Amino acid sequence: MAPSTKLALANSLRRLLQKKFLDDITVKEIVEDCEVNRQTFYYHFQDIYDLLHWFLEHETTEVLQPCTSWQEALMTSFHYIQENHVIIYHIYRSSGREHLDCQFFTMSHALTAKLLDTAAEGLVMAERDREFLIDFYMYALAGTMLGWLADDMKEEPSELAARISFLLEDEFRRVAQRFSSSPQPS
Repeated sequence: MAPSTKLALANSLRRLLQKKFLDDITVKEIVEDCEVNRQTFYYHFQDIYDLLHWFLEHETTEVLQPCTSWQEALMTSFHYIQENHVIIYHIYRSSGREHLDCQFFTMSHALTAKLLDTAAEGLVMAERDREFLIDFYMYALAGTMLGWLADDMKEEPSELAARISFLLEDEFRRVAQRFSSSPQPS
């Protein structure tokens, strides 16, 4: 029952975010839309921001799970942002923005981890180095996504994804080799 209740509350938040800014949404509105009582809400979540965090994490997982390549995941991420621009804008322009930033970081982390793992196949790399590289590129990719959003998504997702792919594809193999403890070819 708990996952379905959480999902129902998240879906109510989603519906409300299509109409108004996060800062203007109340727990009362969410529970009325969801047809549960306040006690049920507070059983699952501390506050609206806790629900928002769960909602964004759930959305990220749902969106990226079917992707079979990092390029597909990248395109899917940009299309998700574009298709949900009203909801994202209503979060972006509210006090819950750090949760949206976290979602972009989560998406970017998943993308860069997948890309690095693919590029580093057959190489031995210390976990500390792997995490460093994932984080480094995660911040670059998340920053690009946030900049694209702040610029009203003027560039087409396919163009932006192609530019990022062009930049990163060979780059990840190169840095994986540099950080690898396995012997490098001459």
